[in-house]
Amino acid sequence: MAKDMGRKFSSRRYTLQKLSTKIATFRPSRTFVAIVAMSAAIFLLGGGIYDILMEPIAAYPLGSGRFLSFIPYQIHEQLFSGSLAVMFLYALGGTGLLMIYRSTSFVRNPRQVSLLTKIGVVLILVSFIAIEITLYWILNYPSS
Repeated sequence: MAKDMGRKFSSRRYTLQKLSTKIATFRPSRTFVAIVAMSAAIFLLGGGIYDILMEPIAAYPLGSGRFLSFIPYQIHEQLFSGSLAVMFLYALGGTGLLMIYRSTSFVRNPRQVSLLTKIGVVLILVSFIAIEITLYWILNYPSS
């Protein structure tokens, strides 16, 4: 009986040592780390902390069923839908940057390099122009 208990304890000790060794030597892949870091940056730059702490309304009602996703003339405040839109646009630009980076691994295939680079540049330009247009609309909203 005592022998069986000794085996169980030594087996558990061995299992715990093995588990702690795996935890101590765990290294996530670089791709996973890059995705987590990019997601955190997009969340922070898009105003995720503001959304959590201030709990803004989803949209600004104009009447007759129309809504705005931003507050006119108020650059220091945001609505939830506007925050989500900016996060999406940042993700689009980040995807463009990743596509350009990924195109460097296809050096032997110039056609694929060219295609990925062009798509990446287009995604970056679209996101940049859309964010600039949104800022322009916020600052110069027509009053009437």
